[in-house]
Amino acid sequence: MRRTEGNWEETVANAVNSMAEEINEIKKFQQDCERDKDIAMMMQMAEKQMMHATNYTNLIMVAGYAGYFAFWSTLVTKLPNWLYALCGLLALLSLLLFISWEVIKMTWGTVHLNRINKMILKTVRGPNVLKIIDAASSSHNVRINKLWLWFLVPTLTFGIGAGLLLLGYFAVEVWKTVF
Repeated sequence: MRRTEGNWEETVANAVNSMAEEINEIKKFQQDCERDKDIAMMMQMAEKQMMHATNYTNLIMVAGYAGYFAFWSTLVTKLPNWLYALCGLLALLSLLLFISWEVIKMTWGTVHLNRINKMILKTVRGPNVLKIIDAASSSHNVRINKLWLWFLVPTLTFGIGAGLLLLGYFAVEVWKTVF
């Protein structure tokens, strides 16, 4: 009888230990899910912040171009021809780069959305669908943000260069007038 009790106790102990291991695995899975949710939430927040920053940058640039060209166009009779032409050339190059970037971004975004739609239509529904779509969107955003730098630097360089040329001209004129 002792042997039977020992086997029963051992069987119960093994069952309890097995259940404890399964509970620990479930807890670990829940922790992993919570971590994944937190990561996804932080990525969404970063993407929203990047979108707001991009929109703000675009607004500032558009206002800058409007102000610059409005001011520049009034100076045709006051500036030397070479300076007027150079300032116009630099500002126009900057504007064309900015517009080109916006068209490229729009086109690339449309292509990306079409790929996502095809993935949704082809993929069987399940838990991995959202992960695949999120991964594709994150990859797209990383690539487009890297490319933006290649447009931003020359756009700003040409635009600020045009503004600094005008500023330099006016500084020289003020200097001549005062001294």
